[in-house]
Amino acid sequence: MTDHISLAPASDPRHAIADTLEMDIIFGRLPPDQRLIEDDLMARFTASRHKVRCAIDTLALRGLVVRETNKGAHVCGYSGAEILQIYELRGILQDAAIRRIHFPVDPQTIEALRQIDAAHVKAAHVENYAEVFHLNNLFHRTIFACCKSRVLAEAIELQAHRTYPVRTNSFMQSGYLSLAQREHRKMIDALEHGNAEALILLTRTHMIRPMRDYLAQYNLTP
Repeated sequence: MTDHISLAPASDPRHAIADTLEMDIIFGRLPPDQRLIEDDLMARFTASRHKVRCAIDTLALRGLVVRETNKGAHVCGYSGAEILQIYELRGILQDAAIRRIHFPVDPQTIEALRQIDAAHVKAAHVENYAEVFHLNNLFHRTIFACCKSRVLAEAIELQAHRTYPVRTNSFMQSGYLSLAQREHRKMIDALEHGNAEALILLTRTHMIRPMRDYLAQYNLTP
């Protein structure tokens, strides 16, 4: 039952400010290179400077914020060339993970993916984009966990995390999520039938589309 799907680990209350700011960054409410002014954040969250600084440090560890000496902190912004390099590395890692999968994949994993997909559709229908975001991450994390290499899966997760704002930039575009969901189902079918090459092609296509949209929106060139 989709009601029992765990979307994400329970958030640590100490990270509540960081979690809120992370969603702002991911969904573009805090755009690339936006300065994070401590006094403004203290007023917004009715929080001490210490808590705000801890939140900014947490975001820096998550790869979403950069601290610079004598300049403060700002939302991480990548050049077009850097984004292409990150996505190139993601592609290499994802292809390697898929080629390590031993087929057939256990039926429980296939069923879990179908449940995640159903929950993703439901969340998109009610425009709960935060839940769509978490479910999308869970879907891909579940696929790459099939490679049975924790180190490789963690490397993919790290690079995916760096591109969170890029990946979610297209969520609100007309038809984007419906297309993504159709691709999700094709990925499940490819995994179920042991078609590694089809799965590699699907994950590449699925990954590149939002990257191209992001580059175009921010007028970034390689």
